[in-house]
This record gives sequence, C-alpha cells and structure tokens, in this order.
Amino acid sequence: MKINSNLFLLFLPCFFSVNTFAEQITKGDIIIESDSISENKSKSLEIFNAQVLNPFFDQLRNLETTNKGKIRIVQIGDSHIQADFLSNVIKDVLQNKFGNGGFGFAFPHKLANTNGSNQLRFKSNTNFSSNRNVRPSNDRPIGISGYTISTQQDNAVIEVEIKNAQDFANNVKIITPNNEKFFDLAFTENKSVEISKTVQTPITHKVKKGETLSSIAKKYKLSVVNLKKMNGLKSDKLAVGKSLKVGNNQQIQSKVAVSDFDKVALKALGDSYFYENENAFEKFYLISDNQFSEVELSGLILENNSTGITFSGIGANGAKYSDYNRFPMFFEQLKALQPNLIIVSLGTNESFDRLDVSEYIQNVQTFVEKVKETNPNTVVLVTTPPPSTLHRKYENTFIADYTQAIIETSNSTKAFAVFDLYQNFGGKNGVQLNKQKGYLAKDEVHYTKDGYEAQGNLLAKALLQAYQNYISNK
Repeated sequence: MKINSNLFLLFLPCFFSVNTFAEQITKGDIIIESDSISENKSKSLEIFNAQVLNPFFDQLRNLETTNKGKIRIVQIGDSHIQADFLSNVIKDVLQNKFGNGGFGFAFPHKLANTNGSNQLRFKSNTNFSSNRNVRPSNDRPIGISGYTISTQQDNAVIEVEIKNAQDFANNVKIITPNNEKFFDLAFTENKSVEISKTVQTPITHKVKKGETLSSIAKKYKLSVVNLKKMNGLKSDKLAVGKSLKVGNNQQIQSKVAVSDFDKVALKALGDSYFYENENAFEKFYLISDNQFSEVELSGLILENNSTGITFSGIGANGAKYSDYNRFPMFFEQLKALQPNLIIVSLGTNESFDRLDVSEYIQNVQTFVEKVKETNPNTVVLVTTPPPSTLHRKYENTFIADYTQAIIETSNSTKAFAVFDLYQNFGGKNGVQLNKQKGYLAKDEVHYTKDGYEAQGNLLAKALLQAYQNYISNK
C-alpha cells in the first residue's frame, strides 16, 4: 500500500501550543527491511521483558495456524499517531502477514477542524463543536479518541466513506459518551445525496469599559477558551471598542432530508451500538436522534468479516500520559475495541514540560494500571520517545532519562514490555544522525515521512522478531 501524498498538518507538543508546522508527504513504498539506525546491531530491535507479550503471541500463533478469528492491536500516542504516520506503516506490515481484519478505530478529525487519517473521508451538513483531552473547554468527559465532537443541530448527518477497498466494512460500532444512542446508522441505497451546509453570519460584541473575557463569555454562554479560540486571541487583555465574534445568527439548514436515508437496526452492546451486514460497504451515514437536545460522538470501529489483524491508531495532538489519565471514560471506552495488545507511544510532550522522571514514571504506571483495570485481558507494550531537541537549542536529556526509567520500571514490575525507540533511533547522537538521514523535521521534534516510516518499520520488525523468538522457544 502507498502512503497518500496529501498534506498532513501536525501540531507541535503542548509547550508549542500556538505554533504548527506543515510537511509535504510524498509517496513511498512501505517496506519492513528498513535498516535500524542503531550502531549496536546485536541489541537493536530487542523488546525488553517480551515475555509480558506471550498471551498476545499465543493468540497470534493461533490466528496464523488456524486462519480463524481476529487479533486487535491499539496504538495510543500524540500527534504522530493522530496523523496516522507511524501507526499506518505497522498496520500494513502486520496485515500483509496475518490478514486484514478491518480498518479498526476511526474518528472524524476533519469535523473537529484538525488532522487525522487520510484513509477515510468525512462530511457533514452541520458544524460540530470539539473538545480535546489536552485542553478541555468544559467539564464533559472525553473518551476513546482523546476528542469528542457535539452539535445541537436537528437532523445532523455525518457521511463516512472508506477510500480503500481492502478496508470496506461489514460491521460498525458507534461509541458515544455514556453509550447514549445519539445516532442512527443509515444507507442511501441507489439514491444520490449531497451533504452540504450553509454559511453562517457571525454575531459580534463590542467590548465596553470594565468588561473582561470572563464576563463576555458568561453573557453569551461560552467558555473563555472557546471565546479566545473563536477570535484567535492569545492574551486575556481586551481593548475597549474591540469587536469579538460571539456566535452566529443563522441556523444551519440541512439540504438533506431524513427521508432520503434508509435507517438500519442497531444492536445495543454494553459499550457501543452495533451494526453488521453480510455484504461489505464503503459508505454509510450517521443520523442524529432529534430526541436529544445535543448529540456527541466519541468514535467508530470498522471491521470486516475476514480473519486477520485490526490495527487502531489513537492519538491527540500535544497529548501526555496525564491527559489520558484524567478521563476515566477513555479507559472505559477502550473495552469496545477488545484489544489483545495496546502499544503506548507517549513522552515527548512531557519532556517539553521538563517533567521530573519520578512523576513521569508515576503517570506511566497509572496509565497501565487503568488500562488493565478496564481491559484485564490485554497486554501492554510501551515505546520510549525518539531523540529530539528542546527548542532547537538544547539536547533533550529528559528523553534519555525517561527511557532508562521506563526500562528499569519494566524490569522491576513486569507490568509491561518496552521497545527502546530512543536507542534504536540513535540515542544521544540521534538528532544529528536523523538530520543527516532526512528523518528529522525542521523543528527537531517531529519527524519527516521517511522518519516516521522508519520508526514504524522498526517497531513492526521488533514485534515480528519477538514473535518468532516466542515460537522458537515453545
């Protein structure tokens, strides 16, 4: 499979929250034979405490020998996972070997005005508000995707189109906060339905003497965060007479009618609403239930009827362990994915907070404990962050310290396995080595398309190597 050449937008870690960078991605073949950048070839690709993964390897062997069932892998991270770089490569490598069990987890990032996988296309006839675990703008819980989208518009429609035939789905799970039935699932048979929305005219407020962002936000029932976001404000200071956008004076009028769609019956599960069809489909629609004054969506799970691997990437720009840890619903909704293996790829954003090693490890352990509480049958593989710099000026020694502490914690607790991406991507000399290879982006934090692809190949190869070692020792 080729990586699409769309322009992906990655957000910098939360320390750089006001900045973004865009990188042009070009087409390139995904290969597993990518050379390790590690100079110590004998120890490269080792997974520490790989025996933790034995239940997963046993399930993998059963899949390979019987050609029955599915294995579900989930990778959780920050911007590089949200953008589906590294995770997409691992997915392709593993599915090429063990079979394609379906797309896996999906979230309409476009409707949240942010970047996501280019393997799906989302459209809607309405605007959605969004909330992210990094900077939640209200008290609502945030679930499995690290994001939640919501709308108060009646007859809201979300069109979901699967772009690649190998990912066409036979079944869908709809995941919502508190498992509310906010949406029906529908098809259009042979009818043509165009999803579009009208333009809204903004309502403005002229700042008066003595007014503050807080008082204006309260007047229009907004959060201060959303008010600043709507107006591109970076400071809380306001000039008298300044005009602020505080809303819209036009209802969005749908150009589609609910009668255009053929709704199907959904089965209520304890963690989601489920639909299954014998025939694979490439497009379907979510129709909001008008009995609710507001509907919310946490995500979707798409699978087919084939034996194989599903690989789900879940990422939130700028996220840290603590951002996931604060929301119990994230761990509760993970159950809907039925994960056999969870790969956790976080840590770079903590280094920009200069987080103490002991607090960092506590956050890692809390995350793993919460995963095991709600998903006791899964196993966990933690990857260390790759090399980077702090503000393109200083060596990021926090990454090295985190790496050492993660491995030591794994050795002492046996609670999770570890893949040392830091050392396998050059260690202390990694920044310079990766710049020479064209792997490191200009900010010296994110990586280029080639860099993320190389990381994905390394992790996939490490997993396969550990699996073969498991088979050989049986």
